[in-house]
Amino acid sequence: MKPVSGQVRVGIIGAGLIGQNHSRQLRECADRSDGSVRVAAIADLELERAQQLAARWLGARASREPRELIDDPNLDALYICTPTSSHCELFMAAARAGKHLFCEKPLAMTAADAAQMERAAREGAVAAQVGLVLRFSPVYTVIRAMAAEPAAGKLLAITLRDDQDFPIRGSHASAWRNDPRLTAGGTLIEHSVHDFDLLTWMFGPLTSIYCRTRNVNGASNVEDYGVADLEFAAGFHAQLMSVWHRMIARISNRRIEVFCENLYIACDYDTIGPIVVQRGNEAREETIPKTEVMRRFEEIILAERPYLSPLRDRLAIPYALEDATFVAALRGECDIYPAISAGVAAQRMVEAAYDSARRGVPVDLTD
Repeated sequence: MKPVSGQVRVGIIGAGLIGQNHSRQLRECADRSDGSVRVAAIADLELERAQQLAARWLGARASREPRELIDDPNLDALYICTPTSSHCELFMAAARAGKHLFCEKPLAMTAADAAQMERAAREGAVAAQVGLVLRFSPVYTVIRAMAAEPAAGKLLAITLRDDQDFPIRGSHASAWRNDPRLTAGGTLIEHSVHDFDLLTWMFGPLTSIYCRTRNVNGASNVEDYGVADLEFAAGFHAQLMSVWHRMIARISNRRIEVFCENLYIACDYDTIGPIVVQRGNEAREETIPKTEVMRRFEEIILAERPYLSPLRDRLAIPYALEDATFVAALRGECDIYPAISAGVAAQRMVEAAYDSARRGVPVDLTD
């Protein structure tokens, strides 16, 4: 990929919740990097929504037609922030047009389509990043490092509970997530695709998945509960429980517990902590406060990714780091991360979970 010289000019397709969030984070990046990036165009089927988001950027234009952004030679990159069903078509057209791409998760309606998108990016020689934002979470980065310390001993088991209000209302209001024509499925693919990626990023590859799902909501193929037993190549197991409930006042959250031979780690937050630990023969748990979590995270992330140093005051916002990484990669300062291949791998794991739930047996991932 030839780096973009000068300012990266971005178009956002989809002015809903996630498109608005990326616009905000790109503004943070621009303000802290001498205008390295600018959102120059917004497309949304609801023109008024596109206009409202475009108004936040000087000179940005709004359109109903994504194709206008895809064909615009003045745009370097596109963010695809639309319902899942439209990702593949938009991505393929943009890759053929030579646009660098950031695509929200899940990549597509099927893993086969996601793999086709990866091939299109490679053939078009365009950079392609997927929105698996938990890789930039302070708590998970710190927990990952703690579990890898030799003093922790061997990993024994992990549990991860992921729950949120059914995301068709409240702070996650996206009515399309209850429409099987627009969504790739329910809580496992539309939300816990993050968790499959997170667990394998933290602890290594899987060898098998055994999953069960349930549909209380009643929308065809949109499950609101899934529980999976994950066997890792290193020999330990994890249990993932993913739930969409109807408690609108409950904050969307995750709880992780990690058991090593000599270390227990737990956290009820998916951004900045605190983290609870118990070590060796110590009789009590101790709490690592948020300030210490952030100190450790800053040390790790800036050593790995020094290009993020202008965002030192925004390191607690994973979306800001994700978008800054995309911009930095386009400017030749780092590699794309996480690359689209990570999104394909995560989608394949979720499809294996669905296959297991349908057949009632574990699915081998080693083939």
